[in-house]
Amino acid sequence: MVSTHFLSRHNIGMLSTATALLSFASPTALFSTLIFATHGHAFAAPSAFTKPSNHPYTSTATTKKSTSLSSQCLPDDYPNLNLITPALAAIRKAAKITTCLQPTTSLSKISGITKTDTSPVTIGDFAAQAIVLNLLDKELEEGEDVFIAEESSQNLDEDLSLEILRVFQQVGLNGIIDNEEDLKRSIDLGQTYGSNGQLNDSVRKRMQEPGLTTRVWCLDPIDGTRGFLRGKQDGGQYCIALALIEDGVPIMGILGCPNLPTDAGDENYAWGDDETGKERGCIFVASRGGGCYQLPLYAASGDDGDTTGAQKVQVTGNDGGADSLSLEEARFCIGVEKYGDPEGKVTAIAKKIHGRLDDDGDILFTRRMDSQVKYGVVARGGSEFITRLPKKEYHEWIWDHACGKIIIEEAGGMQTDTDGNLIDYGLGAKMDKDVDGILISAGGVYHEAILNAYKEQEAERPSST
Repeated sequence: MVSTHFLSRHNIGMLSTATALLSFASPTALFSTLIFATHGHAFAAPSAFTKPSNHPYTSTATTKKSTSLSSQCLPDDYPNLNLITPALAAIRKAAKITTCLQPTTSLSKISGITKTDTSPVTIGDFAAQAIVLNLLDKELEEGEDVFIAEESSQNLDEDLSLEILRVFQQVGLNGIIDNEEDLKRSIDLGQTYGSNGQLNDSVRKRMQEPGLTTRVWCLDPIDGTRGFLRGKQDGGQYCIALALIEDGVPIMGILGCPNLPTDAGDENYAWGDDETGKERGCIFVASRGGGCYQLPLYAASGDDGDTTGAQKVQVTGNDGGADSLSLEEARFCIGVEKYGDPEGKVTAIAKKIHGRLDDDGDILFTRRMDSQVKYGVVARGGSEFITRLPKKEYHEWIWDHACGKIIIEEAGGMQTDTDGNLIDYGLGAKMDKDVDGILISAGGVYHEAILNAYKEQEAERPSST
């Protein structure tokens, strides 16, 4: 996704194409409200795992790591607990908004704006960002914190602003942001970078002041907007991803996943006709040195900062022992859209790890879903591999992976670039341009395998010269 410094605004509808291209119904209306409407089957349906006939998948995370409700709280000595509590409360409030706004199906409509790369941004993105940053800004001491977030209010007009304010009122959050000016100010707390993705000069100078420790909060208010638009009953997955970065390293992450089943073995991603969503949804919390925990999406006590129900999660055993899954049956958690593997590299990697593809030439064992939700799935042992291998010219934004990094690492997994190096998250809103791709795994033997498979398939590719 690209920064909303580059936005065009029209009345548009989603075409029924595999790539979900946007058509312009009113090309001369430069500042009109748009409605996102997905028609037919513009998106491939998320799929459950394809399982080998002789393997019931009951010996790993699907059973052993069931996340039933617990009365346990995060430990009193959990690292950064004083920051996690207000951040958790903010994420839960944002989740109330996004759950209210997410379309029921891919045929539903929602207001928003389109970016120049045709990727959509909805009023849900704006509303969630405004609430999270507004609440954090009030809780944190002035001068210590910088926010980096995906959206900008630059082209948010009065009609969309009023619609967002009405949503706040509808979910009982109107006491936080009451007017258009405060809404835009809250959204733009995250605009600490320029159009090139680098930190603004004023922010950079502040961060370089001797003796001043500046924490960077990185937010993607709706990661997986296409999954959000796919709708509840069509299994659309998305998340609210917040990370705290110090010295270029994510040290804390909160990943809100409103549509993910609470049990790691539950593959029912689509809401039923009469479902209210109360039985699904979870939040992953991780802090450096403290492990990764899964919490319920909403606190039963009504206190959004309550950590009751915390359940520690871990990746699939990664030492090749009895708790591990064989590489031949290890599972890939991949995106829904085919453009997520534009050059066929993921398929080639999977073929090397599994030894073959299925009869249709697809990866044997996959679960398809959008967004950083995939990190949570791997963190609790529901899959072993995630890949991010876009076209070479694509330059990654840090909000797409910063939260996932700390979540997966504290659960025992690993995230690296394709050379096996750790990624620097301290360069601004964008990663180092030399990061050609990102490999994520349950760690140990799995990460060794995916790195080797990547290198082997690269060596076999025809030279571009």
